Amino acid sequence: MKAVLYCALYAMLNVSGAAIIKWNLKGKVLSTLNDWINLLFNVQVISAFALIFVSMLVIFKALSVANFTFVIPVSAGINFVLTVIAGYYIFKDHLSMVSFIGFALIISGIILLSLNSTQHAQ
Repeated sequence: MKAVLYCALYAMLNVSGAAIIKWNLKGKVLSTLNDWINLLFNVQVISAFALIFVSMLVIFKALSVANFTFVIPVSAGINFVLTVIAGYYIFKDHLSMVSFIGFALIISGIILLSLNSTQHAQ
């Protein structure tokens, strides 16, 4: 159970950081060095990098309490779900029926891969 909570925290921090960066990229092309410098020194982007860094520390903790073959698929699955939700609700990404079928297949695959390892998750 601990490992699942760590995986969920990892995914929330990671997706939040990526969403903040994406939000700050809205309407920007980053075609010049000055564009890149302005982005990298933006307080929100620096905070987003901090969230992503902390997410890495959380996944390290998850890996210390459970098997690699459990943590990586579960954290990737939660990360994937949260990314799709953020894309749809925050950035108004459009999802087709094919997208939903692919989404269901990926989640099903992750669940199947991690079933064998669930007895080792704490």
